[in-house]
Amino acid sequence: MYVTALARGIEVLRCFTPERPELGTSEIARLTGLPQPTVYRLCYTLSDLGCLMPGRSPDKLRVAPGVLSLGHAAVTHGGIADLAHPMMNTLANEFDASVSLGARDRTSMVIVQRSEAPGIVNVNLHIGSALDLANSSLGWAWLAAINDEARKDALEPIKRVGGDRWRKAQNHVKIALSEYERGGFVLNLGKSHPDINAIGVPVISPSRIRVMALTCGGVRTSMTRERLENDVAPRLVSLAQQLSLALGP
Repeated sequence: MYVTALARGIEVLRCFTPERPELGTSEIARLTGLPQPTVYRLCYTLSDLGCLMPGRSPDKLRVAPGVLSLGHAAVTHGGIADLAHPMMNTLANEFDASVSLGARDRTSMVIVQRSEAPGIVNVNLHIGSALDLANSSLGWAWLAAINDEARKDALEPIKRVGGDRWRKAQNHVKIALSEYERGGFVLNLGKSHPDINAIGVPVISPSRIRVMALTCGGVRTSMTRERLENDVAPRLVSLAQQLSLALGP
């Protein structure tokens, strides 16, 4: 049975992002579409539970350390993040690149583990960063691995927004599906960042019930399409296969 109060509380917590670390109740009401008295009661309860705390100014709130224990449980994803980290480090150092493991959260892919080689271009991504489901190699790899119906459902919120975002999403996903069918991976050649090329592959549980995604990227001058396809792709696919069992049956 759907619990509306619980859903609303989670929606309040989702309002806080790295770009919006502190919010007032009026801002939360605007972001959630909930009445301000309802937001006030939810924030009071979340504060009492240790999930929210006062911000730097008295009229603002921020996420409290109590949420970190919940976040840690999600990030480990049943141990897969810890299992993946040393293997991702090896890959990142070998190709002088960054390697990310991501899980879908609505219209985003959230990075649950990340490894970076020393000295790579800093694109300000870290564990907890959210990437657009329809505009990232992590997202395209995830979308390519699921069935048509699930893909349609996942893209529906983006379709409702319409405009340029949906037109770009349609085109990017179409290309990614074709690439995945042909080679078992997707490419992001400067589409998300003009100086970065990346490749993505899905991590699929044996039953295909659970899907995550891996991506490996670096500066385009060294991470050429040929290198991605010929050198990185086999290694990333192999890593995905090793991690698939950690997703469960």
